[in-house]
Amino acid sequence: MEIAIVVLSVLLIFFMYRTFKLAKQNVEMAEAVLSIADLNDTNNNLIKEDFLKFISDSRDWAFDYIEEVQNGLSKFIKEVEPDIEYYDKYGTAVEGMVSPHDKALKKISEEFKELKKLLPKDN
Repeated sequence: MEIAIVVLSVLLIFFMYRTFKLAKQNVEMAEAVLSIADLNDTNNNLIKEDFLKFISDSRDWAFDYIEEVQNGLSKFIKEVEPDIEYYDKYGTAVEGMVSPHDKALKKISEEFKELKKLLPKDN
């Protein structure tokens, strides 16, 4: 009987050892999975942050570009508009004579008016 108790005790100790060892391995595996999940979350957050920065930078660049173009167009209109209005009102200097530049000036006047439409209206 004593041998049976010793054998049962050894078996019980062996099973307890294996159970604890498996539990420890499971804990280590769970920690590894959580660590990988944390890395994935960190990487995903970095990717999201980089993407949002790209979107923000692109938007800022686009607004800067639009503002620069609008300022350039406004400056051009301010400089040229009086001459275009004068040409539209008075035309050629001599009645009945058509200058070679009249056709070009008429086209420039028409395109100038179309260009003005691209700018936002001042309220």
